Parts: sequence; structure tokens; C-alpha cells
Amino acid sequence: QEGADAIKEIIKNNNSAGGNRVDFIDLNCGCPIYEVTRRGLGSSLLRSPAKLHKLVKGLVENASDIPITVKIRLGCETDTINCLENVKAIREAGAMAVTIHGRTAQQGYSRNADYDLIKMAVEESKNEQYDHVPIIGNGDILTHYEARRRMSETGVHSVMVGRGALIKPWVFKEFRDNNTWEPDIMERVEIYRTLAMYMKDHFGDDEMGRKKSWNFLPWHFEFLSRYTTSHPEDEFGEQSLLKPLIQTRVVQPDGLSPLETLLANRSVDAHNKIASMLWESNSNADALNKLSTFSESHEFNDILKNGSADEKEDKVLTNLPSNKKGKVGRWEKRRGRKPGPKRTDEEIAQIRADRAAKKERILAEGGIWPPSQVRKERQVQ
Repeated sequence: QEGADAIKEIIKNNNSAGGNRVDFIDLNCGCPIYEVTRRGLGSSLLRSPAKLHKLVKGLVENASDIPITVKIRLGCETDTINCLENVKAIREAGAMAVTIHGRTAQQGYSRNADYDLIKMAVEESKNEQYDHVPIIGNGDILTHYEARRRMSETGVHSVMVGRGALIKPWVFKEFRDNNTWEPDIMERVEIYRTLAMYMKDHFGDDEMGRKKSWNFLPWHFEFLSRYTTSHPEDEFGEQSLLKPLIQTRVVQPDGLSPLETLLANRSVDAHNKIASMLWESNSNADALNKLSTFSESHEFNDILKNGSADEKEDKVLTNLPSNKKGKVGRWEKRRGRKPGPKRTDEEIAQIRADRAAKKERILAEGGIWPPSQVRKERQVQ
């Protein structure tokens, strides 16, 4: 996920002999995180289709043979949905593919993804002879059958999976096999440990590598802990027609084993302990043993009683601005200066006349206009 300036650096690197080669560049205009949008990046780029067109066209023209793709949302604010305009701007700028998340940035994950509007974008692209530019649907995909149904209903070329892959990373295996996979507890521990080992390989097996990994590894268990079932189609197919399964709050069943209770715990304290045991384990069996022992310990019982859990659904992905009362989900544009009193038309006309008279006087006296040019010349001297 890169800002525009960083993307230009990637293009520069790939056009040079020693650059790190990438297969394609994806401009993320879907990020709703407030720290990104308030700086004019992420989904705030959707506010102006003309500006977005110019940006994408510039990337395409300067990227040599590197394909440019773009990910967007329905819009930035809910009252200014402009998905169709942005898709048109992107494809005419030369992008190779467009991914559409079926919600606005303001909505976060508070509503179901709108695939009807995504379908309209697909149909419009076909009508305007742009069906060679793939449109990818995104939002509320948790199972292989929901993915196939969305593709069939909307005509998108494919679907992108976000939160669903964070909850159960094997959703891609299910789609490939066209079958639901219910991993047992040992298989889940193996998958989770694989993630820890990938981070250890990437960041390093030392204190600094661990410190860097801890920006990500415990965080992943905010999602992995939500797993309850892989939702077999014969049990959950009809329910998924009424409401996306990922949008349905699932209560953990009674009678879970201590280890299952640990893996389902939403406490940050538990997530840090799980991450530590996976990191320090010598094998999958060792990880299973460490986790099982901890799940029956007094320390975990204390976490069950006193651990802090963030129950605000998907706040970790949206980070939407809050109002003074701390209510999450309100959206405000970046705060600027407090505006002064509005001038009348007569006052504006008088200001312009005064400026014109000042300009005429300075030029008549042999001066330089505008005055800012004088400062520039002094700086050069």
C-alpha cells in the first residue's frame, strides 16, 4: 500500500538497471484509515475523478511496461457516491484492472457491500467497449460459494478477499477445491505457526526481528480468533443469501476445549502470549504443547477474568475519526482554518480595484509586480 510519491519511486527504481522488479503496481484508493485520508491519500483520492484520472494516466505513462491497477470504493463520503465516474476515469487513463470495494470509506464495515453498484460498473464497461479491463469485486467474502455467487451475479472477472482471508487464510484453498475445509485444532496451529515462521525468516531470528514482527503477528489474532467454523454450504448456504456470513456476529459455542478457548479469545493479552509461543516453538508439536499447557494455566484464567478485548468490529481496519463523545463512525473532512466573515460583492470589487491601483502605481514607478518576485530575486542574489 503506497502513496503516490512512493509509487513514483517504485517506477523510478524499476526503470533503472539496479531496481527491484515488481510484476505490477496497485494504486490503493480504497484505504479508509483516517491518518491516510486526511493527507489526501487513500480513499480521499476518490473525491475528484478528474484528479484521479490525471494521477493514473501519469503512472501509466511513466511506468514503462509495468501494469497499473487501481483499487477503489464506491466513494469517499456516503452522500457523494461516484463509483461509476471513477471507474470511467481509471479505465480511460489506461489502468489494466479495477477493484471495487462495495462500500464507501465513511461506511467502514457498518453496512453490507453493495454488489448492485459493482454490477452496474461491469455492465457500463461492457457497453462502452472496455470489457477487456477486468473489474474485480470486493467485500463480504468469507466462503468459496459466496465468492462464486458474487462472480455469477455481477459478471465481475474475479473477487478479492480481505477480512475473510484474515479470519481463515485457507479460503483460497476452498475456492480452488470448490469445497469447504474444516481444519482440526492441530492443522490450525500449524497454519498459525507457519505465519510466525514467515515473519521470523523475513525480519530475522533476533530481538530486532521479533520487535518488528510484533507490529503484525499479535494483530493477526484479532481476526484469527474470530474463526468458529468454515461454514459448510449445506448448513450456511441459505443464511448467506439473507446476509453475508462475515457480517453476521457468531457466538462461540459452549463446551470448547481449553485450547479452543485460548485461540478464540479476543484479548490483546492472549494474542501476545499466542504469538510468543508460536515464535519460540521448535516444531508444530512443540507449539501445540506450549499452547495447550498455557490454555490450562492460572495465567490464562486471569486473562479470561481481566483481559482487555477490543470488541469494536473491525476498528483495526478502519480507524475512522471520532467525535468529541468518542463515537466511532462519524466522518468529517480535514479541519482547516476557521473561516472569517463572508465579504459582500461590493467589498470584493473594492479590494480588486485597490489591488489594480497598487499594481499600476508600482509599475509606473519602475517597480516589479508581483511583490513576491522581488523576494525571489533577493534570494537568488
